[in-house]
Amino acid sequence: MEDKHEDQVCNTLVQFIAKRKGVIIDRGYCPDKDKDNNQPSVDRLVKCSGLEIVLEHTLIESYPEQIADHCRIKELLGHVKSEVEGQLPIPGHYELSLAVGAVKGAKDTKSIQRALIRWIENEAPSLLIGSPDVAPRHCTTEKPAGVPFEVTLYRWPGNDGKFYFSLIAPENLEAKRAQRIREALEKKCPKLHNARGKERVSILLLEADDISLGNHLQINKALTDELSSRNDVPDDIYLVSTELEEWCVWILKEGTKLFRDIQDCGPHYLHAATQ
Repeated sequence: MEDKHEDQVCNTLVQFIAKRKGVIIDRGYCPDKDKDNNQPSVDRLVKCSGLEIVLEHTLIESYPEQIADHCRIKELLGHVKSEVEGQLPIPGHYELSLAVGAVKGAKDTKSIQRALIRWIENEAPSLLIGSPDVAPRHCTTEKPAGVPFEVTLYRWPGNDGKFYFSLIAPENLEAKRAQRIREALEKKCPKLHNARGKERVSILLLEADDISLGNHLQINKALTDELSSRNDVPDDIYLVSTELEEWCVWILKEGTKLFRDIQDCGPHYLHAATQ
């Protein structure tokens, strides 16, 4: 499943990049999956009209184990969302907040889900719609019976009946984000540097899947700080957020220009390419 998703991300962005550069794709290769083809060791080699693109993809994290943490949260709270959304008092929408890493090690998922649903249904009617005039009566924080971690339930105006969940950022989030990006660059930049050439454009594709903790400005700042100390920087760097159904793309580096100086740097909204 991970390989299929990565292929979809790479294919979608290759099409976007080719269109942006005004070239026509002739043929694409996956050299890292075919070690006997004498091609450069990268995730993608794309031959276009008058140009070759070498591309490396990496999924970045805002903190260690972020990807695994999000998978655990989605598995646990996805069912809770489907059960309570549209069933709670309106007007207003609801948000369940918990700390990063809170669900790690949680056992008996179904029991926890039932306990959370009961607690949410009991607490929601007593909450006022959030505003400066009613705070803190728009939220409640508790470790519900049968739930091994603390949660906070909020009621906010708008999006009547909707239900969301969010994460409380860990300590030293920016330092942890910088470390994860540094590790990604150390792994990917040398491969791209070795594969580049006179007729080749080297591209680093960063994928993010945590809008709640890492927006493009925060990621760009951490990236820019790390690039300043490297001598193997790729020609272009793209960031794609795949958390929502409609993906969002920003160009963080293009040639010698960085994010703020790049024309039409984003956001660009894309739908995933069909396989």
